[in-house]
Amino acid sequence: MADSSQKWAGVPPERVPKPGLNIYGCLAVNPYKLTIAAEELGITYNYVNLDIAAGETRADWYVSHMNPNGRMPAIVHVKEDGTSVTVFESAACLLYLISEFDKEHKLSYPIGTPEYWSQLSWLSWQVAGLGPMMGQSAHFNRYATEPVPYASKRFLSECGRLHHVLEKRLSTSEYVAGDRLTVADIAIFIFTHSTQWCGIDINKYPHEKAWHDKLEKRPGFQRALQVPVPYPFSDKKVSDSDPAAVEKYSMMRKYGGPAIEAALEQWAGDILPVPSDYANYKVAE
Repeated sequence: MADSSQKWAGVPPERVPKPGLNIYGCLAVNPYKLTIAAEELGITYNYVNLDIAAGETRADWYVSHMNPNGRMPAIVHVKEDGTSVTVFESAACLLYLISEFDKEHKLSYPIGTPEYWSQLSWLSWQVAGLGPMMGQSAHFNRYATEPVPYASKRFLSECGRLHHVLEKRLSTSEYVAGDRLTVADIAIFIFTHSTQWCGIDINKYPHEKAWHDKLEKRPGFQRALQVPVPYPFSDKKVSDSDPAAVEKYSMMRKYGGPAIEAALEQWAGDILPVPSDYANYKVAE
């Protein structure tokens, strides 16, 4: 087994994972899922707060050692024998945490039970549907450098549909997967904690709102929402009319949108045509 200096070659000393659980995150939505799960399970962890503006998520050391996709979050679990496991993508990280640290099923159901499959279904629903759609709604309604009405309407409408699905589920179930809090609830919660930034009014969904408020009051959630800094996209924060708060979010949008646009340039290209092109466009009569 290579020593740590060889294994983590190229990683800045302050970014090298320490013994135990290391969470690599940043000031974004998804990493808070992992701090919530860790706090709820009582796991001691080292939080490595990366600087997106400085390009750390695209740095060779991060892409090579932590996440080939160059996104957040990722975890590195350095075990007592010196071996380590690296996991990326938030759902995979959550599943790893319960596999390694939740033998008593505080945040999960036993594998193979009907409730386990419900838990996995709702976790998959979040990462495949709710998260991407909320992210796109936030992008086109808060960050886009020019109005794109169709995209704004399309993603906001899909978010409304998904919140209706969640509302219906929570009208008959205490938690999304069954009778206990699971990682599926945690994954979904952080997006229900960000509804206004994405253009959604959570008050239209009373069962979802009650579920959200119940989870938000838990001490583990409260602690986790402070790491690495107090969660910035909550409804309370983004709707603050204090001039300093308005200036903060205005600057976030003013510089965030162009930064996102610039990051896409290297992947830009022409749309590959097909014979039926333009048939979907409305024709003026």
